[in-house]
Order: sequence, then C-alpha cells, then structure tokens
Amino acid sequence: MGRRLPTPPPLARKNKDVIETMDGQLPLLPLVLHHVPESFRQALAQEGVPYRMYRPGPAQGRFLILDSRTQPSAIVAPGQVVLDLAELRRSLAEDPFEALEDVHTDRLEWQIGAWRVQEEAARVDKRSIRRRLMEELRRWVEDHGGLWLRVASFPFPYRSVFCFRIDHDQYQPEDFQRTLEALAGWEQVASQFLAAGEFRVAGEALARLRGLDVGLHGYRYHTYQTEEENLVNIARGLEVLEKAGLEPKGFAAANGQWNRALLSALEKQGLAYSSEFGLAYDELPFHPLRSEVLQIPVHPVSWRCFLEAADRASRDRPNQKAALIHSALDAAVEYFCQLLQNRAMAGEPILLYGHAAGCLGRWPRVLRAVLEHLADYGSIWKTTLTEMYRWWQIRSKVHLTVYQDGEGYQVLTHRKPAGFRVAVELWRGGLVAMTPLDRARIDLSPATLAFEKRTPAPQLRPVRIDPPEGFRQRLRRWWDAQRQADPEDAHPEVLADPGKNAFDS
Repeated sequence: MGRRLPTPPPLARKNKDVIETMDGQLPLLPLVLHHVPESFRQALAQEGVPYRMYRPGPAQGRFLILDSRTQPSAIVAPGQVVLDLAELRRSLAEDPFEALEDVHTDRLEWQIGAWRVQEEAARVDKRSIRRRLMEELRRWVEDHGGLWLRVASFPFPYRSVFCFRIDHDQYQPEDFQRTLEALAGWEQVASQFLAAGEFRVAGEALARLRGLDVGLHGYRYHTYQTEEENLVNIARGLEVLEKAGLEPKGFAAANGQWNRALLSALEKQGLAYSSEFGLAYDELPFHPLRSEVLQIPVHPVSWRCFLEAADRASRDRPNQKAALIHSALDAAVEYFCQLLQNRAMAGEPILLYGHAAGCLGRWPRVLRAVLEHLADYGSIWKTTLTEMYRWWQIRSKVHLTVYQDGEGYQVLTHRKPAGFRVAVELWRGGLVAMTPLDRARIDLSPATLAFEKRTPAPQLRPVRIDPPEGFRQRLRRWWDAQRQADPEDAHPEVLADPGKNAFDS
C-alpha cells in the first residue's frame, strides 16, 4: 500500500468560533473537505463515510482534508488535524483521482480455468483503485485518533446484494420463453432490459413482463457518439415500452458502452439509472460527473463470454464444438457459483448479467444452477436494479455526526429517511461490526460489539489484449470519429423525421 502518510505541517491559527460540544471536542465525523477532487467525494459517497464541505466559520469536524494543488492553505481551528491529498498521492503508485475519472475502455481477457474469456470493459479497475484509496485514508484517520464508521452498503441485516440483469438484445420467441421459464419463482432478483425495436410487434411478450422490473436497452441495439442520436434511440424505445404498459426506470447501453453523449441523453429523458461496464465494473453505485443518473456497475463477464471462448477453441477442432460448448458452460456454472460465494463472504455486491437470445434461453440450466446456489445464502439481499437504485437514494440522504464519548462513540442521525432499515459499520483494521440505525442517537461501545473478519473477495486480474482489427471495425471507428467531430452531420434524417430513419433498418 506504500509508505505511511506523514503528519502534515500545522496550518493552524486561532478561531474563537470553534464549536464547543462533547466536552469541547470536535466531532470525529463528518470529515470536512476543502477543494478536493470530485472523484474523492465520489469515493467517500460510495464508501458511505460521512463528509461535508468546508465553509468559513466555526469548525465542523476534527479532520480537515484539502488538496494543496488547488487550495494551498486553509484556516484550521485548534484541535483539527489536516490531511493534504498531495501527500496521499505521493504515497500511492499512481494518482488515484485521475484513475477514477478515466472513461476509456480496453479489450480485456480473463483466464478462468482452461478458458480465456474476453470482453471490452473499463480499462481502469475502479473498484481496486477506490479500495486502496479508502484503505490508505482509513489508516491515516485511525493513526490520528479517529474512527472509520460508514453507512452500510446494503439494508440491514444484509451483507451483500444479488441481482441478475437479463439483456434482450434480440427477440427470439423460443429463447424468450425458455429464459422466463428458467427464471420462474426468481423474478424478484432479475432486471430485464429490452432492445425495444426488437419487441415492437411482440405485444404478447411485452405483456408477460408487466409487473416485473424492466429497463430499456435502447430502441436499436447501438450506442451512439452524439447526444441527438442517443436521444432519438432512447425516446423511441421508451415509447414502445410505455405503450405496452411497462415503466422503465433504468437503461443499459449496447455492449456496455458509455460516453458523455449517452449520459446527457439519459438525463434529458429523465431515466433514473444506467448500467455500463464500459465505465466501471464490480463496483458500488455512483453518480458520474455530478449527474443525477446513478451508475450501477455489473460484473463484466457473462455466459456469452464463455460461449465465445468455446467458439474460438473450436476453430481448430470443429468436430469437438458441441463438447467444447458444454465444457465451457460447466466452467461458467462453477465460476459464477464460486464468485457468488466469494462476494457474499466479503460483503460485496453480486450483480451479474447475461443475454437471453442464443445464450440463457438456449442453455437455461446455467441460470437455474446459479439461482439454486443463491438460495443457500440468507445474508444476501435478493432484489432488482430498480430497487437497488431506490435504496441508494435513501442511503445517500443519511447524514451522521459522530463524537468520542469515553471509550465509545455517540452517533447522531440527521434526516434519517424511511423506506429501508439503515445500518452503520464500525471498522477496526480488517474487522467490522454492524449495528442498525433505529434511533436518532445511538451509543456505540466497541467492547460490546461483535466484530467479524471480512476479507476482500479474490479477484481475477484481466490483461489487456489487442485483437486484430478487420475492415468492419476500421470502418466503424472511422465513422464514429467523423460523427464525433461533426455531430450535425450525423444521420440528419434521423433527427429530422424519427418516423423514417436508420432505426427501422
């Protein structure tokens, strides 16, 4: 993790307006932030650590965090401890804030048993970056007499969350039917995202989804480089689903691709959340670029990745293709069940995704195997992405103030919202104790709490690969570059007349 952060030089001067509470002590939480990177605030919000922004006047907390790159000094009250994020940057191998703001993708490959599965996903593992950043910050806070207390990531009493996102890129009646059959009895853990253009004449199929958690996968299965095209694509898709009596709150882009033009379109269409592993994967939800559209990352490896790996292996062994497919599916079942177990034990989210047409619908046993394994875990919150969005909205409104109180702590809750049972987690090193926030004030005595060890789940590290680029890939890259350079020239007929455009092809 790098060297320990040094104690920064004092920047203090007397402030007669210091808050005199709890025997004259400043609150240990919230952390007070002064001109820090937006990605740092985002990481704290994901972690659930209370913070507030600095303002002149009486001191608001014991720990003041600033970034001397943008704010070289601050008025520091007696008793406050200061952390300069410039020191934190120097303690790590790379600038974590730049890494968290990265929005580029790479073609990645994971070695899973005998199979090399591939997917284009976020080139930066933001989960690992944020975890290292928070561990370094936690050690610094604890070394200076503070505590690491966070709002739990999931409703009490759950330690983890599971949801399966089903992408309906195409409408194939038989695969659609078999997917729903495999999901029977587990509809409450699935969020189904539809490429609405594929379903515009499948009224019976849409009717079967009423009452379930349904999101939009676009009208046409494509992510565009301009806001205008994405607006048309989303608007037409919403129209199809809403006419069928469905109420989509979320969006998932084609192939997990994300860009700022897509985000702008989602904001204008009023969608609540989206889910693209091209921006982040295996991570807690967050709001990119201060947007109101919540990003809910999923695990980037799907069942289809295993089938594609089997297809690549069969090119040299065409007579063994059927056997290779079944072997790959067996490996997929083992991989996802082990992933579920590891994440549950570590208290991390388990958000998987897969494709109905040609995958889940053709081999439904894979989905059933994972759902049967899920039934063994009572500590996992089994829910939908829309319900997870609602929870995250509630969680973000929980504001805490924490004071030292003898050998324990006093936790005050401001504006505790209703709808879910909220908990806090007190961390000490690698140990954690959880307790519900059932009252506006609770007294925490570490000596009476039950601490448990929570080890981060082992994570397969992908490697970047550079696949050979064919003519179609080169043409698409050139065309996307042209549209990005001059958005006004991008499909003018689409924008002029949505009734006659490329989406009908």
